Amino acid sequence: MKTFGSVMVMSVLWCTAATATAAILDVCRECPLQSVTAGIARAGSGDTLRIHAGLYQEGTIVIDKPLQIVGIDGPVIDGRHAGHVFHVRADQVTLEGLTIQNGGMSDIADLAGVRVERSRGCAIRRNRFYHNTYSVYLARVTGCDVRDNIIQSEARGEVSGGNGIHLWHAQEIDIAGNSITGHRDGLYFEFAERCRIEKNSVHDNIRYGLHFMFSHENHYADNVFSRNQTGVAVMYSRHIRMVRNQFAESWGRASYGLLLKDIVDSHIAENDFIGNTIGIYADGSNRNTFRHNRFHYNGWAVHLLGSSDANTFVENDFHSNYFSVTTNTRHPLNTFARNYWDEYQGYDLDRDGWGDVPFRPMKLFNLWLNRYPELIVLFGSPVIEFLEVAERVFPVLTPRMLQDTIPSMHPLVAVAQ
Repeated sequence: MKTFGSVMVMSVLWCTAATATAAILDVCRECPLQSVTAGIARAGSGDTLRIHAGLYQEGTIVIDKPLQIVGIDGPVIDGRHAGHVFHVRADQVTLEGLTIQNGGMSDIADLAGVRVERSRGCAIRRNRFYHNTYSVYLARVTGCDVRDNIIQSEARGEVSGGNGIHLWHAQEIDIAGNSITGHRDGLYFEFAERCRIEKNSVHDNIRYGLHFMFSHENHYADNVFSRNQTGVAVMYSRHIRMVRNQFAESWGRASYGLLLKDIVDSHIAENDFIGNTIGIYADGSNRNTFRHNRFHYNGWAVHLLGSSDANTFVENDFHSNYFSVTTNTRHPLNTFARNYWDEYQGYDLDRDGWGDVPFRPMKLFNLWLNRYPELIVLFGSPVIEFLEVAERVFPVLTPRMLQDTIPSMHPLVAVAQ
């Protein structure tokens, strides 16, 4: 121990650096602090806890003060299937560089790798989550950042499985750069507002890549949703922006790239819908704008129920879909204009790039399939092709109002996003 005037400097193994307001504490097998729980107990508000490489089997770790917990060389925090691995109940908590695994499973509680409650300013960055029922669960939180995590689970069913990132009553959350697979839903939001979800890869989840309800004014951009039963289900929300996302390979009897239920006043633009049973399915969704989207290799590109009105589809590309647009009403009240349809066989006498005759995208056979799905076995037969030609010449059964009055002669969105 050395003394300089009134200032005493002490060398302690567990404290490698300190300032007047915060300290850095080390946890390792050779340190005086050998568990994460002991490190949290010793730390003061605002301190940094460095967890060095090793396996820490501790059950539920409660964080009740502002802390930065940083992994050095990939420490593994194992919950021993006995509850939350981390339970955060303080503001300004950071978890970074950890492997968080083996959270508990319960029929009466939503157990998570990291559960954050009534917190502001949390950060969950560059972690790996394995074998947790819920990986990240945020409840009544504001202003948190969930970024660059690898999130994997092995959910066996919708009842027993949980979600990769779950938000409940949350505001202003940034979720970016995460890879999420093997959960019930990759992302689930309920009563979450003013959030930004960007550049995530969400694939091979049991039910939805992204599922949100009663969540307004959210922005989704540059995400990839692939091989989920349904890519994204959006319900009971308004003022949503979904741009430059990819919805791919949601294929099955009830699979959709994007399912819209009671969505209003939203903007859906520059997205790719590729290889889905139904690209977009809209029920009770009104006053939405769909612009510069690409629909390629889907069974049905767009399915608009009669409950959806005043939607606008403008300057989208429809290419190599079995059916471009279908509806269950004879009097649809949606607008299609200046879209490209690969089935369009009209002409452009003035060479301005726009067709001189309207295009009606709904086929007669599609109308029959809405009523009798088993008729799909007749798809491509000569009889059906003959009836389709007759209906185009003398439209009687298909909705005459469902038409693009100014179809484009050339693709409008030439390059996949």
